[in-house]
Amino acid sequence: MKKLKLLVPILAFAFYSCDQYLDINKSPNQLEFDKALPKNLLPGAQVSTYRVQVGTMNQLGNVFMNSWTRNVQSFGNGYDRELQLNLDNAFYSNIWNGLFLNLKNYQAIIDFSNPEGKYDYSVAAAKICKAFYMQYIVDLYGNAPYTNAWQGNDNLTPTYDDDYAIYQDLFQNLEEARDLIAAADPAVVEDISGFDVMLQGDMDRWLEFANTVQLRLCLRMSEVTGAKATFRDQQLAEISGGPFLTDNVSINPGFSGATNANITPMASTYFYDSGSNNIQNRTFIAMTGHAWKSMQSYASTNYPAAGSQEIVPGSGVNYVNLTDPRSTRLFTGGIQGNAVGPRRAVNQGSSLVDVGGPTTTLPGPPSRLGAQGNINPYDQAQIFAGVNDGTPDDFFTVDGFIMTFSESCFLRAEAAVRYPSLFSDAQNLFNQGVTDNFLMRNALIGTYLTTVNASRPNFGFTASTTTAQKLHAILYQKWIALMGFNGIESYIDYTRTGYPLTPLSSIAIQTRKPYRLIYPTSEYIANTANVPNMTAADAFAVNALTPFWVAGAPN
Repeated sequence: MKKLKLLVPILAFAFYSCDQYLDINKSPNQLEFDKALPKNLLPGAQVSTYRVQVGTMNQLGNVFMNSWTRNVQSFGNGYDRELQLNLDNAFYSNIWNGLFLNLKNYQAIIDFSNPEGKYDYSVAAAKICKAFYMQYIVDLYGNAPYTNAWQGNDNLTPTYDDDYAIYQDLFQNLEEARDLIAAADPAVVEDISGFDVMLQGDMDRWLEFANTVQLRLCLRMSEVTGAKATFRDQQLAEISGGPFLTDNVSINPGFSGATNANITPMASTYFYDSGSNNIQNRTFIAMTGHAWKSMQSYASTNYPAAGSQEIVPGSGVNYVNLTDPRSTRLFTGGIQGNAVGPRRAVNQGSSLVDVGGPTTTLPGPPSRLGAQGNINPYDQAQIFAGVNDGTPDDFFTVDGFIMTFSESCFLRAEAAVRYPSLFSDAQNLFNQGVTDNFLMRNALIGTYLTTVNASRPNFGFTASTTTAQKLHAILYQKWIALMGFNGIESYIDYTRTGYPLTPLSSIAIQTRKPYRLIYPTSEYIANTANVPNMTAADAFAVNALTPFWVAGAPN
């Protein structure tokens, strides 16, 4: 597939480059790595797919979920099409192109000659990662090349598979991965701990990851009916006993400040270059009014009028009216007079910085991304431990995150609400997810969890009495927990459930967020005979092009 440049000027993107690993990310149609061993392929594939996840996918999710907007104090445009919901086949095309390019590398490991079982652990890890990332292709695009994909020059125009059939095969990949791990001969199988940059060859944790990915696949299908629901329930029963993730799935091949490409991608994409300078995203990305109001009390917010606290007009659900200590970690004050000024925010679509405290002067520089809440997970940079002083280079080496423990907790909590005959302990899992995210963000939880549980239906689990309130509470907390570094996951949750409630930008030209993205230009040029024809309107309608798990989808 032809790889095109991403048409979003703010987001910088760099492929992983590191001397100890083979650089295989040239073109999905070239077989330069025919002779590469799984140990050469796996680390590059892991890092390259993560870069797509934390870069393009993360940015789109955070804007679509009304967490990020542009700094209108300093920039006249940017995020215009995201805020307008103006989609075409150039819109965020690097999600498709980037994932397909690097999924080829996982497929090469799966297809590698392995008659004696030497590479069983590598193949198992590749199958799990393939399921993890191919799920996003289906979730964001529906039908896609799959059975005949990744064949290079042997098939430059692969046909499209039905999205539900792809999902079924992803479940099969996970089952096969578990079987490979269980049956591997210790006397033969290659230890992958030296080149597995995600889980360091801990196959027990790979099993946990596989089960958690399968749970996520099943929950995507929460609204399907008929034979698809029967299949989903079978897959849920298979993993109901776990084990599920007990820790984060992180990634770190040896991030450093040697070059921009060596910095942990979250920091290099949104914060600093290797010279310790702020990159443009640090100035460009601003806190939205929705994010502010979701994490601040009424008394600390300049609502325009009494009774204007409803999240979405007509929803009957008001903002939580509780100050969340994570807020100041996720977004710090903007630079004002060469110092950090007061915190302010921007309602998406506004041309002015228009949200802040009741006595804060407006407009003014809006809040920007906070380092302590976004690139210092669990104080890995040792700022709060007193070892380092918080200069940019302190953040260059921290881990990236593929899937967090808190997400695992919220997935299991949702499963316990929806499928109580198979899963349980929703309250405890909800509490664990919130508590772990406070630790990750270096925020003191104080009385937050106690208060939200006691008296905030739709936001705390205990206070929520209906299924709808419980699901909203789980997905609201999951949105905050993933804010900043895996925003696309919350957007897909929203597409699936409508939760958490999220207002549209005031300049949106559509009445809802899209159900899917449009196939990229690269497919219409290079795979014309097979790519489904669609219009921008199709992205906002439930029809045969909609991902199969969307409620009411006909396919």
